[in-house]
Amino acid sequence: MTTWQSPAQVIARHLVQPRLDIYYPELSGLANQQVQEKLNKRIVKQVMTMIQKQGYEKEPQTVITGGFEVKTNQRDIISLTNNHYAYSGGAHGLTMQRSLTMNTVTGDTYALKDLFKPGATYTKALNAIIKRQIKERDLPLLSEFKGIAPNQYFYLADKALVLYFQLYELLPYAAGIPYFVIPVYELQNIAAEDGPLGKMFD
Repeated sequence: MTTWQSPAQVIARHLVQPRLDIYYPELSGLANQQVQEKLNKRIVKQVMTMIQKQGYEKEPQTVITGGFEVKTNQRDIISLTNNHYAYSGGAHGLTMQRSLTMNTVTGDTYALKDLFKPGATYTKALNAIIKRQIKERDLPLLSEFKGIAPNQYFYLADKALVLYFQLYELLPYAAGIPYFVIPVYELQNIAAEDGPLGKMFD
């Protein structure tokens, strides 16, 4: 029987500056302090990159607010999203979402490819599922779905892999950020057994 570390404690940190009001997560209570420090640095790096990409420094009128959500926090895996809304005038602002899936024991941060067995044709499998969902949900695509990116955005939540796209990447603004929820059991044959997806089958 596998023994897991206790779930990470998550503290909400508040970053307040002129035109900036953001809550972001900080992990606490991990057994290994070096791992904890490494993962927290990774979170801060993502938040700061988002702020930069949203034009905070270049556009003096840009106002950014933001928060985060913990999507899963068990079996030594934490998966979370950072969501920022930037407004710089005009009809509406823009929401940006990024995510991190990390191992609270090893300190690893996972890319999508790390969730699958080496050599598995996971891109083909995920593209087929997304195409099916687009059809089933009758989504109003801006252009034909060409397939997921090598660095596709994703997170893990409640025995599911969730793939998502940014605003305007796939659908019109009014449709919001599109999410594709894929039950892990649809991926059982290609999931890496010792990876984050594999841990969900125990």
